[in-house]
Amino acid sequence: MELKIGNLKLEQPANEKTRLSMILWGPSGCGKTTFAATAPGEKLLLMWDDNGSASLAHRSDCHVVPLYKEPQSSVEMFKTPDPMGLDKFLKENPNIKTVIFDSMTTFAERALYHGVTKAQGTAKGKSATIEDPGFAGYGNKNTWTHLAVSNLLAVTAKHDRHMIFIAHEGTPDKDALGNVTSISILLGSTLSKEVPIKLSEVWAMTDTDKGRRIAIRPCRMRSPMKTRMFETSGEPEFTLKFDYEKDDPINEWYVQWKANGFRKIGLPK
Repeated sequence: MELKIGNLKLEQPANEKTRLSMILWGPSGCGKTTFAATAPGEKLLLMWDDNGSASLAHRSDCHVVPLYKEPQSSVEMFKTPDPMGLDKFLKENPNIKTVIFDSMTTFAERALYHGVTKAQGTAKGKSATIEDPGFAGYGNKNTWTHLAVSNLLAVTAKHDRHMIFIAHEGTPDKDALGNVTSISILLGSTLSKEVPIKLSEVWAMTDTDKGRRIAIRPCRMRSPMKTRMFETSGEPEFTLKFDYEKDDPINEWYVQWKANGFRKIGLPK
């Protein structure tokens, strides 16, 4: 018997399409962009970091939108439900399977600068400065960042495309004795906690003396992390081993996950 609420048909969870919606965060230079580019299909990179796509010169499946060349006000393009006309673009280009937003940290920074300028034209924010953005300046930054995430997730979900956000690692929090107590995403205010709620995969990437590592659960004072793809009953992280010129690990893991009926798969060996 077909069940409906109003005009909406109810579906069983197994019939629901599952795509990757992810934030990949970590310190600058650890290889986040190169790793994200191993996601399925051809990639559209919305690039905010100056020269951020230099590590992808060997790839022919990446198409870069150099947003870092645009003025600060360009952040407002992502306030609309159809940022940059992505709806039509994705419909006309089915070969694009993954959209990468690189990076959220730079977007938020630019949103703060532009947010202060916008605030200065209002009664409540006329005293805002970049040194002291005030409620109006920070409010603009937070609102625009939230809207960018929500709108990009919505338009990519409409076309069943993967969505990956990249962000940098923040400065460690320390106690009175100088001991590191926590490390999180560099987004400012409450965004580092609020944005990951919207995503199914939150992975932290680090490059240590033991090699690159991907954490899918909080560990080594870093959080937040979570996953629907991998089993979480064992180790919270694994060593990332791949040849960046030959291997596409994110695509390979997605294929395994899909073949497993989107039930959790084991951590890579």
